Amino acid sequence: MNSLVKTARISSQLSIEDAARKLNISAGYLSQIENGHRQISSTRAEEIANLYRKNKDDIFLPSRYAIREVNGQTTA
Repeated sequence: MNSLVKTARISSQLSIEDAARKLNISAGYLSQIENGHRQISSTRAEEIANLYRKNKDDIFLPSRYAIREVNGQTTA
């Protein structure tokens, strides 16, 4: 799914093992998330984004589905 997740982790200067430990998941599971082989809940996405100090939508929402405002209405 998301090399953006991996990029965010690396920019946070965390190894996959350190990030996984802080998230209470295995490094293998985090790797699967980073490589798009696992779907995750919104809650888990929020936990990962918070750890990396990023907005969840910035690292999990594909750019082709970017949220934008049109005529005062939020759309995806």
